Amino acid sequence: MDVNRATELALPVMSTDRMTSGVADGELSGDTTSQERYHAWRSRQKFPAEYLLPHIMRQIQRRNPPAFMQQVRGHLGLSMPELQNKVRELNPWLLPFHMRGDFDTMDTRSAQTAEKASRIQFRSDLIVGTAIELLGGDVAETDVLDIGCNDGFFSLDVAHRGVRHVDGFDLRPTNIAKARFLATHYGIGNVDFSVADVDDFEHEHQWDVVLNLGVLYHVVNPLQFMRQTYELCRRFAIIDTIVHSEPISAYVLFGDKNVDLPAEGREDWELHPTYRGAIDTIRYAGFSEVYEILGDADPPHELYARGNRRCFLAIR
Repeated sequence: MDVNRATELALPVMSTDRMTSGVADGELSGDTTSQERYHAWRSRQKFPAEYLLPHIMRQIQRRNPPAFMQQVRGHLGLSMPELQNKVRELNPWLLPFHMRGDFDTMDTRSAQTAEKASRIQFRSDLIVGTAIELLGGDVAETDVLDIGCNDGFFSLDVAHRGVRHVDGFDLRPTNIAKARFLATHYGIGNVDFSVADVDDFEHEHQWDVVLNLGVLYHVVNPLQFMRQTYELCRRFAIIDTIVHSEPISAYVLFGDKNVDLPAEGREDWELHPTYRGAIDTIRYAGFSEVYEILGDADPPHELYARGNRRCFLAIR
């Protein structure tokens, strides 16, 4: 091609001012992370939370501490100093698990820890309370899989409420070490924990209920992951996830994640669903019906109240 002719046909270059109108200096440069650029954009774009699904409204009952922590049957035969040393060996802890007397895995006197306790108590009733109510008289014959179980909170919670058996897995050995320690400490025997990466988890077995909690926004193949959730469950799955409020079915790329943190995924980038994107992903994975589980509580859980975190019931 004639270079001069190509120059004649080329569109005029848009001015820098026009291209970056409304964009702060450095916002699109390599000096900022994808998260910083997204939050800067979101600070100028306001999208109200949508509610597009039939829903189950639950009146939240917070239990402090949760029931499975109230009757400690294990203790591993440890004295209080030995128990305290064991808890310190397993640091850091994401949640305040009650151990014995006035001893917890985190300092419950701090406002930050008290807020974490209130949030997990909300989620305990929203997620596990709803699942147990839906199962009704079938609880004792129900097997549960907890994908990305972290330190085992939800596995222990649902196991304590009388299901037949719970299997939980997480990609981090440190998280599984905590979960196994807690199961023994609380004397909960109908639960097993193992180290596994969801991307490598292949199993012909199905569980009645699959818990997919706080994992969807940590994976890089969300539809494949949701299809896996569908194939692993016989009856229903509960999917709890962060969502973004843009009124489109899409995913937001978040990079520069600190993968050393125990609550993060394997990759330093991940895809966060919008609310519509999460719904479509669940439907395209094969689930026949999708509902939203909403919680009414005082005080509310801020993320759910704003619509930035959603809890879905997906019927197989």
